[in-house]
Amino acid sequence: MNSFLALVFVLPVFGSSQTCVPEAQDPETKLVEVVGFDHTHKAWSTVLAAHVHDDAFDYKGLKKDRAGLDAYIATLAAVTAEDFGRWNKSRRYAYWINAYNAYTIQRVVDGYPVASIKDLGDEKLSVWDREFIPLGALAPDLKKSMLTLNDIENKILRPVFKDARVHAAINCASVGCPPIRAEAYVGDTLDKQLDASVKAWLTDSRRNRFDADKKLIEVSQVFDWFKDDFIRDAGSVTAWLAKHAPDQKWLADAKRVELKFLDYSWKLNDKRP
Repeated sequence: MNSFLALVFVLPVFGSSQTCVPEAQDPETKLVEVVGFDHTHKAWSTVLAAHVHDDAFDYKGLKKDRAGLDAYIATLAAVTAEDFGRWNKSRRYAYWINAYNAYTIQRVVDGYPVASIKDLGDEKLSVWDREFIPLGALAPDLKKSMLTLNDIENKILRPVFKDARVHAAINCASVGCPPIRAEAYVGDTLDKQLDASVKAWLTDSRRNRFDADKKLIEVSQVFDWFKDDFIRDAGSVTAWLAKHAPDQKWLADAKRVELKFLDYSWKLNDKRP
C-alpha cells in the first residue's frame, strides 16, 4: 500500500491573503507552498532603479533585457479578485498606481523606438484607449476583462481614491509628465511617497514655476486638465498649490495670483545617449 507524506513549507507571505499551490514531486510526496503577492513591489523597484535616470527612462536598455518587467507584470495579472478584496485601501491604491506605470512602460517598450507615446495610437484609438491590460476582474464595475490606461486613471484611480496627489505619481512616458519615481509605490508608506513625488514635481522649474514678486504661477497643464480634482481637495488649484508647494508660503496670503499653464511636451521621456 502506498503512503503519502504531506510536507508544508511556509514561505514569506507579502499580503493578507494566501494561496495554496500544489506542486507534483515524487509519487511518495506532496508539496504545498504558501505564496502571496509581494506588497513591497520589489520586482518593480528593481526595474525602476536600473532604468530611471533623473527624470528620464532608459527604454532602449529595458527593451534589450525586459525579463524583470515582464515578470513583475505577470504578478500583477496573477492577483485574483478574491485576494484583491482582502487588501486595505492603501495597498489597492499603490497597486493601481504601479500597474498604470508598469503597463505604460510595457506599451512603450513594445513599440520602441518611438518619438512620443502618442505615436502608439492611431486615428481610431489613442494609446490610452487600447484594451490591453488583463486586470478587469479587479474592477468588476467596469464589466470588461481587458482594461485601458484611461480606465485605470479615470475610472479607478481618480474616482475611487479621490486624491489629487495621484497626478504626481502616474507617468505618461512624456517629458511633460511629473518625473517618474525610481522606486515602486508601497501601500505601507504611500502617503510619504506621494508627498515626496508632489514635492519633486512642484520644485522642478521645468514643469512648474512660482514668482512671488510678480504674484505669478506658471504650472503644468495637468492642473488645467484635472482641475476638478484639485478643487475637490483644496477648494481651488491655487489653494492646492499653496498647501503642497514647498517654500511658497506667499501663495496662502496672496489676495490675487495670476495662474498660467505651460505648454505640455509629449516627447518621449527617453534617456539621452
